Amino acid sequence: MKGSPLKLSPLHAAGAGAQFALDAGWQVAQVYTSEEEEVAAVRRAVGLADETARGKLLIEGREAGSLLGVEIGIGGGAMLGKGRVFRLRQDLFFISTPPGVEEEVLEGLRSQAVGRHLSLTDLTHARAELWLVGPAGPAVLGQLCGLDLARFPDGEARQGSVAKTAQLILRRDLGGLPAFSLIGARSLGAYLWEAFLEAGRAQGIAPLGQAALRALGNTD
Repeated sequence: MKGSPLKLSPLHAAGAGAQFALDAGWQVAQVYTSEEEEVAAVRRAVGLADETARGKLLIEGREAGSLLGVEIGIGGGAMLGKGRVFRLRQDLFFISTPPGVEEEVLEGLRSQAVGRHLSLTDLTHARAELWLVGPAGPAVLGQLCGLDLARFPDGEARQGSVAKTAQLILRRDLGGLPAFSLIGARSLGAYLWEAFLEAGRAQGIAPLGQAALRALGNTD
């Protein structure tokens, strides 16, 4: 919308030299080196992307499951319209959407939530989101996180500590490659980005722009 303030990720400064473009009002890194180089680096080893612009909604309450109309166990995930929903507790769900779609999803849920015992919270601007993608991704994540990644299948969610920070971790494999979304406090986004670059140095970790992510597969 004309006149709306530009939205910046807490990792914007880490993209010095990257090519940026607007996506739903966010200034998003499209390419750091070249799409071809980044895709090759990810397929060979591992890449790290800033996905903070994605929508992040939290729905809590005893009627949350019936509102969403999904039958998934704790830790499980499922497609939900234009996004994905993950069950974190019996009464707590997290919804991930493409950038800008969260407003539409939230409006629809609020219209159905009238009179129900639940709360809906938009965390989009309060949380940073990083994606770790590639065959070496589990090894890099394993250096910073104590979760048993062998028991963490695609499409599921876990809450845990990563580099001594509280993170929601979503397994979201992309183009046949292991992929993990890490969602935590916005103020810790830059710290976690640097922690992953350091942990993945030996594997040849590379910053990953949106063009390469799109080339790898559907990120909805």
